[in-house]
Amino acid sequence: MPISISFKDVTLYNDSEGFSCDIEPGSSALIVTSREEESALLTRLVTGMSRPHSGSVLVNGVDLATLELPALYALRQQIGVVPSNGGLISNLKLWENITLPLMYDTGVISAEQEKSGLEYLEKLGYTGNVMALPAHLSLHERRTGALVRAFLRKPQIMLYCNCFDGAPSSCLKSFLEAAQEFHSAEPCRTSLYVSSAPDLAGDLPVDMVFRLNEPLDTVPRKI
Repeated sequence: MPISISFKDVTLYNDSEGFSCDIEPGSSALIVTSREEESALLTRLVTGMSRPHSGSVLVNGVDLATLELPALYALRQQIGVVPSNGGLISNLKLWENITLPLMYDTGVISAEQEKSGLEYLEKLGYTGNVMALPAHLSLHERRTGALVRAFLRKPQIMLYCNCFDGAPSSCLKSFLEAAQEFHSAEPCRTSLYVSSAPDLAGDLPVDMVFRLNEPLDTVPRKI
């Protein structure tokens, strides 16, 4: 079986130790980092937006450093990212932020996609104005928008970067239920959680936990 995401002796900085792990298609994993900046850098490595100080990052067996820009852009369309701050564009309304990638992809938003987006917002407990600007949204609401935006593209890889850290228990429960349901909808969909909050390991629906620069630890998946 091909490896969906693979880190091969990756160092983030010139004084860091090499980090290696393999995450197979269809599995879910957590990488615990020491701080949020490391989580953000790992996210950039998986999407090919940055390169490691040394070592290599492979997605579907391909070293991202070897890809030309068109191939890299095509690969990124298969990766959904939920950043810690939501990553919303400040001068676009929430709904515009959610649907912007779809507009880039096809130029239109289907009635089915619109219905699905509104259903996701309702399921995640959002009751505010979908035309609100990000500045008027709470951190949780911005993360909610980012989650829906990623789901609507139906990517093969979901990458959650510190987006569950510090969430109230009620919000965390709805987020994790939605993430697990989305993960299970496709048998080969891969979910990677990157977090600097080690206490989350027991709550996340993951097969494996990796600690940056430490040996592998495994935990049972929670359904």
